[in-house]
Amino acid sequence: MSGSWLRAVQALYADVPMAVRTTGGLSPCFQARLGLKQGCPFSPTLFGLYIDDLEATMLAAAQRGARLDLPRLRGSGGMVPPLLYADDTTLLATSADGLQRQLDLLQQYCEQWGLTVNAAKTKLVLLSGQRTQQAAVDTAQRAALSLAGQPLEAVSSFKYLGITFHASSCIAGAAAPARAVAAQAAMHSCNARCAALGVEAAPLQLRLFSTMVDAVLSYGSEVWGMQLAAASAAGKTSSTAGSKAERLHLAHLRRLLGVRQGTPTAVVLAEAGERPLWQRWVLRAVKLWNLAVTAEQSSLLWQAMTASVALAVAPGHRIPARQPWAQQLAAALAAMGVQLDLHQPQPVCKAEVQSACSAWQLKQLQDAATREGASKLQHYTQGVWGGTLDAASLGTRAAYLMVVRERSRRAPLAQLRTGSHWGAEETGRWDKTPPEQRLCRHCGGGVETVQHIIFDCPLYAGLRTRFSDLFCLLPEPRTLHAFFQQPPARLATFAASLKLQWQVAHDAAVLL
Repeated sequence: MSGSWLRAVQALYADVPMAVRTTGGLSPCFQARLGLKQGCPFSPTLFGLYIDDLEATMLAAAQRGARLDLPRLRGSGGMVPPLLYADDTTLLATSADGLQRQLDLLQQYCEQWGLTVNAAKTKLVLLSGQRTQQAAVDTAQRAALSLAGQPLEAVSSFKYLGITFHASSCIAGAAAPARAVAAQAAMHSCNARCAALGVEAAPLQLRLFSTMVDAVLSYGSEVWGMQLAAASAAGKTSSTAGSKAERLHLAHLRRLLGVRQGTPTAVVLAEAGERPLWQRWVLRAVKLWNLAVTAEQSSLLWQAMTASVALAVAPGHRIPARQPWAQQLAAALAAMGVQLDLHQPQPVCKAEVQSACSAWQLKQLQDAATREGASKLQHYTQGVWGGTLDAASLGTRAAYLMVVRERSRRAPLAQLRTGSHWGAEETGRWDKTPPEQRLCRHCGGGVETVQHIIFDCPLYAGLRTRFSDLFCLLPEPRTLHAFFQQPPARLATFAASLKLQWQVAHDAAVLL
């Protein structure tokens, strides 16, 4: 290697002064001669260049007859080489003896090229799939594997490229909660930053969530998320692993709208113009599937896809957690009415999947609204939308979210539209007051519904006069659907005034 590229790399490390901080202060500066700068973006590239031939060394040894017991992909029969991405190395074997031989070969390679592997940071995991966590750890520890004469510690899980793999849990059960924990920290950071900068605009907050939080939350979801997506698409939402990730997304949307956490999920998603999180995962998985089926047949990606398909079409019943990725993807798509032919793998039309996602979301909302006691859903679908909600509308944010910047004006309007408001119809749920007895405390003229608050209660008569432009042109009989079709900025100001008037009257009643 020579030329300007090499000189540029050399220039980066030609002068690297360092000092050590101690209790007595900083030591004198000295030059670093080994290693890479912490967080250097060049690190993965330099690592890859330096150990580029380790994979070839392992595969060549296996082909010469060395019993390395590298895993083989079903269908193609290709051997799975060591994983050497970024600056992490993972050795895979189907037996303890084979893994020990790989470790010995790795040590020989390192000695040849002047490399050192930190045995203290090298861990051993048995991906059993059937044992308990402790049993898997004990079995791995009894194998007594070592590197350069130093024993390796057996652990229950490890993280590779940001994805957690567990000794006894499926990939969804291990990866999803770990991503949710990481994304929780990212969301707190995002919210704090928005508060510090005074960012209130909904489109910007949604974009920041997508960039700062969902990028962490859904990282790798096209692989680990298919079991959870299939369960959600089939209406089986008992999976706690999946709900942790989805609850985080929904909590952000409810906070953005300013509505209570009990507001129906289907209403929150429709109002924000968002898809369920698992549908995003499916769309990402479809992109990966299309990339895999059109890849070169010599590529590891194509061979891995072929192996997954071969496992999926093999006879025998498997519980969802033990199904191969291709089978989980096919199940998720089938639950939305899209068929994936695993016997003749072909690219999937992304537009068809997007349309199926919207149709599924609409059907779930409509079906939920027909259930007994689903008053908020009925209010939203029939009252706010007047029965006109369709699949195309689900991907569109409510107009006020795009034009009303201030949360103090936006939230009261969202509360009225979603049914998560301040009136007795909603607050009566807390003390389990029968619906017909949730009367307006200000006039006693009927149940304090959104319709009553906006059109009927005399407490707000002055506001109706002040905002007469919102009422004078409404056709009779006046409906919520027609009312909410008016200019969103004006509606938001009116809704904020309603809530303020109610708060003043409520506080006065408490003092009495």
